[in-house]
Order: sequence, then structure tokens, then C-alpha cells
Amino acid sequence: MDYILGIDVGTSNVKAVLFDENGAEVRVASREAETINDGGNREEQDMFLVWEKVKACVRELASSRSVDGGSIRGIGVTGQGEGCWLIDREGNPVQNAILWCDGRAVPEVRRITGEHPEVGQLYHTTTGTPPLLGNQMILLRWMKTNRKEVLDRADKLIFCKDWVRYKMTGVLGTEITDSFTSLVDAQTGRIADELMRAMDIYEYRSYLPDPVSSDTVTGVTTEAFARETGLPAGIPVIAGALDTSATAVGLGAIHEKDACVILGTTCASEIVMKKEDCRFGAENTRYEKHPITELYVELQPTLNGTPNIDWMLENIAKTKDFNEIDRIVDSVPVGCGGVVYHPYISVAGERAPFYHPYARASFFGISQVTTRDQLIRAVYEGISLSIRDCLQNIDKDAKIYLAGGGAKSPVWAQMIADVMGKTVMIPEGKELGAKGVAIIAGVKLGMYSSYEEAVAKACTFRRTYEPNLQRTKKYDLLYELFRQVRLHNQQIWDYRHQMNKKIQAISEEE
Repeated sequence: MDYILGIDVGTSNVKAVLFDENGAEVRVASREAETINDGGNREEQDMFLVWEKVKACVRELASSRSVDGGSIRGIGVTGQGEGCWLIDREGNPVQNAILWCDGRAVPEVRRITGEHPEVGQLYHTTTGTPPLLGNQMILLRWMKTNRKEVLDRADKLIFCKDWVRYKMTGVLGTEITDSFTSLVDAQTGRIADELMRAMDIYEYRSYLPDPVSSDTVTGVTTEAFARETGLPAGIPVIAGALDTSATAVGLGAIHEKDACVILGTTCASEIVMKKEDCRFGAENTRYEKHPITELYVELQPTLNGTPNIDWMLENIAKTKDFNEIDRIVDSVPVGCGGVVYHPYISVAGERAPFYHPYARASFFGISQVTTRDQLIRAVYEGISLSIRDCLQNIDKDAKIYLAGGGAKSPVWAQMIADVMGKTVMIPEGKELGAKGVAIIAGVKLGMYSSYEEAVAKACTFRRTYEPNLQRTKKYDLLYELFRQVRLHNQQIWDYRHQMNKKIQAISEEE
């Protein structure tokens, strides 16, 4: 049997997954990624260490007796998007990678949304994405303002998966789904030169490779990669895709109006659509490119997904057993006694479906009769209501494909079905991003005749959840409260930030 290797370079974990032609995960190797945080809002990764983690995963697969490297037809790479991954002329990093979840570029966003709103609108209309902290275009501007001497030592600005693919093949470049996050004109698919001029960063235009399609075979594995991992040299490697776009394919979301949610570090909600239905520049919209040429994705990737659960387990729950947590959540009635949780726990605030760098998580409605169990369920409901906030444009008859670590919980999956009033489908397998690029490679290399055949063969579902419409009526009411509190908190978040700055200034005088 022929196989495809999918590599997924995430923020939290790096994985190499071997798939057979039926989409089954034959073998998975994983390494925990290491993120560098300065104690504030800066998030980075050592690019060489990321590469070492990838090689370790591939070596583990190649050393298995069940894996015949000669049967691997191709390799696809996906990974975390956005951020700032700079390399010099020799192909070496000039600094740690700045990640998509980094919060340092607040002044740059403020400058082009507050001081120069015409540039902010040009940015949103041109790229389909509003100016956000982790955008590569924003971070390029931040580098020019704050680290120009480092930036000037660089030669190319790429993305996470491009760095890995370059190390595998020796061929440098990037592809459209990653570049679409902020670098290209959404109408033409080419680098947004006019926007770069408006942002006064056109001098670095040569740093940006012109993107190719996701299924382009960009090179083959090198002899050096073969020596270091045990796989054969000469295996074709496709350009790959942004993790959210790849996961859409891995879930089988390849048709207009398909919808999916990825319950991970970022909680990414996606609706597949055609270009003519995209409203580039409209309020609270963000569009990305689907790996299939004619399709696009309305993407609402919150900064705040499962880290809310991690915080709750550490600070509220008395157990970290997810089976027990599910039992607790299931035992509490819808609405948690009037307690609403807003899940904006990231140090960088929130970016979807609204942008606010100082947004913060909070419980609303606590009283002396509020219980620990109600708080636990409220966290799950808060993330679920945030998903609804992100999927305002979902088709009334759409089903939701649910993936990510959070999809393991049957209680949470049922809650999302109830909150949305939609059928929720849970796929077989766990590594949907890696599966997505494996499918793209498989179609390109002739393992499948089309994406339809690939999805029919490789994308199956193990569980379906139908909404309890009586609960949906309750969530309709709860959502309105959730949204009203969120809107009223906008000014309070700003006030809190200014207050903290004043307190810090007083402390420095002591």
C-alpha cells in the first residue's frame, strides 16, 4: 500500500503522521513544542529547535518496522500561521520566530487603525483580514520600527511550515493560504505592493516570496534530510497549507457552505465559500484562502480556545480528570444559574470576531449561591458562545465538523450542537491538519482522482450530535446576554489597561 506523510508544526506540538490511502493514521510521532514567553505578551520559538523537533518525529516514524520509507509517495507540511520567521541569505534564522499569538505590536495596530484609519481600511479591504497583532505585515512594520538592524540582516520572511519545508528540500518559498493571512491582494493573489507602500515597508518587498498553490510540488527530500531522519531522499514535498485551511480539507470541508470548528489553542471557526460571496473589508470579517483553487474561507480564529480550560483546571476545578469534568459539566443546568464567562484569557486580548488587545476573561453574574461546578460549566459555555459569536454567517442548513483536542469531550460536543442549533459531526482520527495536507498531496500525486474521491475515501465520522432544540432556545437568550456584556466591556478593558499603566508608574516611583 502507498502512504503519505503529513507533518503538522503546531504552536504546542509538532507531529509527523503516516496515512494510508484510506485516511487511517498508521503511525503518529509527536514532540512537545517549546515556546518562549518573557512573562508579558511576547511569544517566540527557537527556529532551530522547531526543526530538531520535526526531525525527531520523522526519525521515530522511519525507525518503526511497520514503516517502509520506500512506500511513502509524498509529504505535505502544515503548521501555525502568521508570525515573523526571518532568515538570512545563508538560510539561517536572524532571531527567534515571533508567533501569531504575540502581543508586542499593539502600537503598530493602533497607528493604522486610530491615527491612520484610511491605511487600516486599505489593509482590511486589500487582504481580507483586519490589522491584527500577529499578522506578518504588522510584525514586519514592528521590526522596522523596533529592530531595524536585525531586520536588515535578513533576506526572506517566511512562515513556520515554509521553514520546515526549506530544511527538508533546500528550496525556499511560500504558498497562498499562509500568504493570504495579510500579505497578498485578495483579488489577485499577488503580494499587496500598494499596501506595503502605504505602510512604509515596501523597501522589504524582496523579502516576500511570491506564493504558489498549496498542491505545488516545491521540491524533494534532500540527501542530508535522508541521513538525519532515515527516510529516502527524493520524496516529493508539496507546498502545503496553513493549519486551519489544511484542517478544513482533513475534515472533508471542500464544498461551499461547509462549516468547521477547531477546538484547540486557538478556537478557529470556518465557513467555506466562493470568492463572489466574500465581503472583503466588511466589519468583523476575515477571509483566508482554501487550498482548493476556487474556494475561500471566512475564518474567525479566536486567540482564546482551550487555554481557558487549562486555566480552569488549574485554578477552579479540584480534578484534572476529564471524565470527571464532563460529569460535572453535564450535571449543571444550561445557563449556570445566570453566570456567563467571557473566554478572552490570552495576554494578547482577542482578535475574533472582534479585535481588542486588552480584552480579558471574566465571569459575570456570580453571587453567594454560585457553585464551583457552575463556574466550571460556565467556562465551557463561554467558549461555545464565542463560537456562536464567530459563526454569525453560517448557513441555516449547515452541519458543523468539529475537530481539535476539545472534540474528545462528548458533553462539550453536545453543548456546541445545542448552542448552535446545528448537527455536529466528529471525525475519525485526531490529526486533521496533517490529514489535510496528506489529502492535498495524494490528489496532486495521483493517489486520488479528485478531492471528492479523496474525502469519500479518507474522511469518515465516528459520532454525530443532534441539537436539543429546547436547550437551543435557552442558549438564544444566553447568547444575547453574552454579547451585550462583551460590547459593554470594550471601554472597561481600555480603562483597566490605562489604570494598570498608572499603577506601574506609581510603583516605579516607590
